[in-house]
Amino acid sequence: MLYGCGLYICTLVLLVKQKYAGGYMRNLLLTSAVVAFSLQAHAVKAPYKNNESLNREVISNYSDLALLNYNDSLQGARALKSEIAKFVKLAKKGSKLASKQYDIVKKTWSLEARMPYGQSEIFRFYNGPIDFEPIDDGVTTYLESINFEGVEGLMNAWPLDEIYIDYVKEDSTAGLVNNRNIKLTKDVLVSMNEREGEKNISTGYHAIEFLLWGQDRSIDTAGQRPYTDYVDGGTAKNQDRRREYLSLLIDLLDDHLSTVTNQWQVGEKNYRTEFLKRDSNSVLTDIFTSMISMAGDELKSERIENAFLLEDQEEEHSCFSDQTINDIYTNALGVKNIYFGDYVAHNSSKSINGKGINDLVAFVNPELDQAITKKFDSLFNNINFFYKKSRNGQVQIGSIETPFDRALTTNKVEIQNIIDDLGSIDELLREAASELGLEIE
Repeated sequence: MLYGCGLYICTLVLLVKQKYAGGYMRNLLLTSAVVAFSLQAHAVKAPYKNNESLNREVISNYSDLALLNYNDSLQGARALKSEIAKFVKLAKKGSKLASKQYDIVKKTWSLEARMPYGQSEIFRFYNGPIDFEPIDDGVTTYLESINFEGVEGLMNAWPLDEIYIDYVKEDSTAGLVNNRNIKLTKDVLVSMNEREGEKNISTGYHAIEFLLWGQDRSIDTAGQRPYTDYVDGGTAKNQDRRREYLSLLIDLLDDHLSTVTNQWQVGEKNYRTEFLKRDSNSVLTDIFTSMISMAGDELKSERIENAFLLEDQEEEHSCFSDQTINDIYTNALGVKNIYFGDYVAHNSSKSINGKGINDLVAFVNPELDQAITKKFDSLFNNINFFYKKSRNGQVQIGSIETPFDRALTTNKVEIQNIIDDLGSIDELLREAASELGLEIE
């Protein structure tokens, strides 16, 4: 779909009454004094004539948004850490209150911890702090100079092979939890992550998820792991190691999120400082790359379409807790946040409403910006189908009515609508990048 250039020579037409020979005549005066832009043929794209001031506002706001989003995620992880500590203490004592606290822990994982982190995944895909790897290109970046290591694979890797961590229906002695020959420490868990296979996940959100919910064997409910798996003398074996493993996992999550968040702090020698000094077109190319990659390859294809085509709940993102709809919502919201330059924190009253990518797109092609805006509206309207509604029809974000694993067979049309919208957003963002003169690989 091609949207024509929205900028033309601006001319000022003045109707002037001029006295002449006892009467009046109308003269048309044309002036080019207000000409601001280059004339472009309506159907021909042209490289973006940089408005550097606007570019810098967008990039600065993006950096502020990244920091708030990561701080929000860190606050959520620390809330989860606090609730896990309470649960472990109660479970170790064998207190009956452990059951109620277990439910609080799971709710905290689903909402306070996951809802902001899902939005932060938009900061991937361009070798920023979250997924950084050194590149042998003859240029030493700040992160390379401090031997920084990206931690995305330690925080959010999936799908996860349950048998690598703990018991499964088929094997009651499986996993790191039940192997008492392995001493559980943070370093050991990190070293075991993806060892001898990319599904051998030992750390991160989904390892915590599995330890809280256990296997999901039904489309009617999430996993049903009992809290007594953590109580000495309760269900399963090695309850003490399960408590220890869960505690180590949340400590690692705190560590890793802190590491990334620090790279976006203001006024320090870090990634953010280097990021803000880079050429604006290079930075904007990275930003578009992340939006396009998340909307298309990652969310549309990897996280939705694979499970949809296979009708396999094992391919869904948060398969143990049945929170995949929230993953879809927050990943899509991350793209929208960057496009419009907005972020509303989940764990505080803080928010950002600044210059976004939409301001750049509207500057060169307002019709294209309107098309992208409408497609975002359509996308979230289709996602909202899966959430509960209040009596007055208000969508209850976070409260899932129709789980993704059930929808794979019962609501195929509704899932396809989301897939189609994400595909359209992918294409429209690519067109927007082209309008701005950016080359996306």
